[in-house]
Amino acid sequence: MQFIINHSSMEPIYEQIMGQIRSGIAKGTMKEGEALPSVRALAKDLKVSALTVKKAYDWSRKASL
Repeated sequence: MQFIINHSSMEPIYEQIMGQIRSGIAKGTMKEGEALPSVRALAKDLKVSALTVKKAYDWSRKASL
């Protein structure tokens, strides 16, 4: 799954990541429980902080995505 971030959006980056995970599951392009990229790898690809990606993953886990 490829993540695309809009850095000029008013929506926080971690919420954009969470939304794309949720959307991927809903569309069937991603299966529930499917492995996501590592925090560091995704942070590097998106050019964001690893803490931002970790926050998105943690919130997604709490939301049972």
